[in-house]
Amino acid sequence: MTPSPAPISVARLTSADIDEAFCLARLAFSDLTLGRWRRISRRWTTSGQAQSGALLARDGAGRLVGIAPFVVRTDLCQGKTLWVERVAAFALVDSEPVVIALTDGLRATARALDCQRLKVETRDADDALRRALAHTPDSVRSTLIQSTV
Repeated sequence: MTPSPAPISVARLTSADIDEAFCLARLAFSDLTLGRWRRISRRWTTSGQAQSGALLARDGAGRLVGIAPFVVRTDLCQGKTLWVERVAAFALVDSEPVVIALTDGLRATARALDCQRLKVETRDADDALRRALAHTPDSVRSTLIQSTV
């Protein structure tokens, strides 16, 4: 019998998370400096910046295991869209539960912000992300994924 994976919780980045989340952000964005991270994430966590931010994923022990920065943009044809710069999941064995939890969180965030679309920048190896966002097999063939929310 295979043990069930530990639950993954997803929440928006808060001011209390900023320094702890830097290591994860740095793994996902290698050119990111601590100063730049602090400036951007402080802007995200202020009350007037609900249109941008980051989702953080934590494992059952409370360890950070994923990050997904986002911003609401208005596309010419599709209207309000939640743009996600990257979904980054970190796990020793299987990152797919983290990706699925972040994807579900992004969809919920998009709906809460009245977005009609979700666009995610991916890398070539982001198969778990493509599976989590695709509505049908092989429907995602790009490094920029667009999905309805």
